[in-house]
Amino acid sequence: MGSMSQSLNRSQRRIPEPGIVERWTQHILAGEPAEIRGAFAERGAAGPELAWSPDAARLPSPQLRFLLNYWRERAGERRAPGVRDIDPVEMRPALGFIVLADVIEGGEDFRFRLYGSTVASVSGFDLTGKCVSEHPAPDYVSAFYLALYRAAYRRGEPVSTSHRPPLAVHTHTWHRLMLPLADESGAIVRFLSGNVPIRSNGEPVQLRL
Repeated sequence: MGSMSQSLNRSQRRIPEPGIVERWTQHILAGEPAEIRGAFAERGAAGPELAWSPDAARLPSPQLRFLLNYWRERAGERRAPGVRDIDPVEMRPALGFIVLADVIEGGEDFRFRLYGSTVASVSGFDLTGKCVSEHPAPDYVSAFYLALYRAAYRRGEPVSTSHRPPLAVHTHTWHRLMLPLADESGAIVRFLSGNVPIRSNGEPVQLRL
């Protein structure tokens, strides 16, 4: 039932230029995103910068530092904490910035289980229930997102990235931290991510409720 439901909407999805996605996946796996940066620069954007297994102290926002430390505490000596080890109530310091995505089709795509309220408000869309391949961003951005998820799935370790959209976009920089979660067998089945939009003054964008 699960595998069937995961494939029901495949005809509605588009994989952004599969050859480019796979090539960029390899670049990200190797920590060499120069080609991707070139594609961003051609469109007036900047980045992406990326780091595998980042140092929490070097992350640019308290929300991301909290998430990485929380993930490491729950992981202990394991490669990744289990899905059931993560308690949403305990992640309140990052509330609004959290994105959860399930691995589908053996890591070919990923479905958003939760799309944080701040992320949705700033980006202008809520992708809860949608796949990464359905991301409405321009093709070069959606190709990067899918390649990033695939690389993180294959390496099975935390990765942080940052990129600046074209100057016409009001958010100065998006900072992302992707953290793998495992099932009982240790297989990576979900990603816990923090997506934090940063203003030009270096402060995270916060919603006023």
